[in-house]
Amino acid sequence: MKKKDLTGAEYICELLKHNDITHVFYQELAFYFTTKIMKDYGLKNILAHSEGAAGYMADGYSRATGKACVCMSQAIGSANLAASLHDAWLGSTPVVALTGFKMNSAYQRNGYQESDHRAHFSGVTKYNDYTLDEQQLPFMLRQCLREATTGQPRPTHLDVVGYAGEMAEKAIMNDTYIPDTKISAIPAFRAYAPEGDIKAAADIINEAKKPVIVAGRGAKISDFSGTSIYELAAKADIPVATTPDGKSIIDETDPLWAGVVGGYGMDCANKTTAASDLVIYIGSMVSDQTTLNFTAPKMGTNIIQIDIEGAQIGKNYENTTGLLGDAKLVTEQLTAAINKNERPKWRDEIKAFVNDTNSKQLKIAHNNRAPIQTACLCKDLSSLLPDDAIVVADTGWSATWASTMFRMKPSQLFMRAAGSLGWSYPASLGAKCGAPEKPVICFCGDGGFYYHMAEMETAVRYGINTVTIVNNNSRLNQCIPYVGEAYTGASDNYNDYREKVTFQKISFAEIAEKFGVTGIKIESTKDIAPAIKKALLMKNPVVIEVITDWSSDGPLPAFE
Repeated sequence: MKKKDLTGAEYICELLKHNDITHVFYQELAFYFTTKIMKDYGLKNILAHSEGAAGYMADGYSRATGKACVCMSQAIGSANLAASLHDAWLGSTPVVALTGFKMNSAYQRNGYQESDHRAHFSGVTKYNDYTLDEQQLPFMLRQCLREATTGQPRPTHLDVVGYAGEMAEKAIMNDTYIPDTKISAIPAFRAYAPEGDIKAAADIINEAKKPVIVAGRGAKISDFSGTSIYELAAKADIPVATTPDGKSIIDETDPLWAGVVGGYGMDCANKTTAASDLVIYIGSMVSDQTTLNFTAPKMGTNIIQIDIEGAQIGKNYENTTGLLGDAKLVTEQLTAAINKNERPKWRDEIKAFVNDTNSKQLKIAHNNRAPIQTACLCKDLSSLLPDDAIVVADTGWSATWASTMFRMKPSQLFMRAAGSLGWSYPASLGAKCGAPEKPVICFCGDGGFYYHMAEMETAVRYGINTVTIVNNNSRLNQCIPYVGEAYTGASDNYNDYREKVTFQKISFAEIAEKFGVTGIKIESTKDIAPAIKKALLMKNPVVIEVITDWSSDGPLPAFE
């Protein structure tokens, strides 16, 4: 469609509205002509306390909705905004970043607060460009969306003329074309794999003795319910493991479930992939993390890889049969092509792996000694997750505890930081903006919550009612074994080590109350479940601070 006499600000709003992008996250003085008129288009702008938090919010919104999202900053904030896109890059999220910049006449003459913005974004975007003049805004913004959502979703960046983008915002646009086809949802385009490739892959599956499916975030994006994968698994009697990002694509109490793979995964799943003779990767990164440094599966194992990005296929395992296309459609093709099969011995072997891991988890989850053990917290939270819950976990042990000990189902969504500590809290606020009707639970440690706790004020200001569980052990507990290596030996060295890695005894529940957030402090195992039940019923933001044992063991080993 084409509209006349639109300013740049109006064009931005028209394009977002047409593509069902409801929110923009920003820092003050960014694209202020656009944010001024957004409400006229039924759009919402969320002012964060930092560009980094704004980027994480956009990331959370995008993962929760399966659509692109926009975050914005003025010129000086571009470096902070770029840093926040690192997690979106690692997590394959279509976040569009807009920044303002001064014209080159000032920029090349020591322009105040200026630097090369595209350099900041170069390593964390798949499309990264700038407008030479204001009239380039419409088609370059469309391209930002197109690049973000096609192929492997990833962030994009556009530098817009004007310190806060205002030169383009104020100008009357010559090009006001908005495609009838919406280009914000992922996958933007779905494609089938060639039939010859499907037949070759089906023959390999039919002959395999110990096949396993590993589903990643791409599979969850393509088929939220997981129906296509489950039908494939059931017909061929193939167990299903997931990466942490693919978690909940299969009911994790189902007999076909084999666990979560990788370094942030479970012993049972990694034993399954290590023992298999065929791994079918569906929408999954095949990386050092998901394969335990390429030991599970072993090198030489047959691989079938379904991916929407051809450059990923066969990247890390040589015996790879590639199926280029959409995860859901290609999985349906495979299901139609394979033989019905039963593999009782292989299923029994995997059942033993899963039962062994479950037994170990139950043992640590029922350790009720004081202070509270994190495993006990995970057990209670897992049992109380609503059927439509969105769980947003931080990186490190928060991600590991959640991905391995929460039992989830296809109606739920699990999101975890791909690597940025502190991501989870602002990301959970973005997720709630994108899915306001669903309960959103943030699961993080005290070290991660410190990063962006100021966003509690944002949550109250906009009525973003999430439940945040802070696992407070007054330490960055995942790092302790590594730091401790430098302090072994004399007791004075150990005391010095303890002092260096111990935070002050700060009550996040009390701080939350100062922000207007309901704060609940838990110091006894018996109080965990009642507090969570209460929080899930409340109509305002809640922070539950659980005081846990810093010296307790971390999550169970990923392979032993």
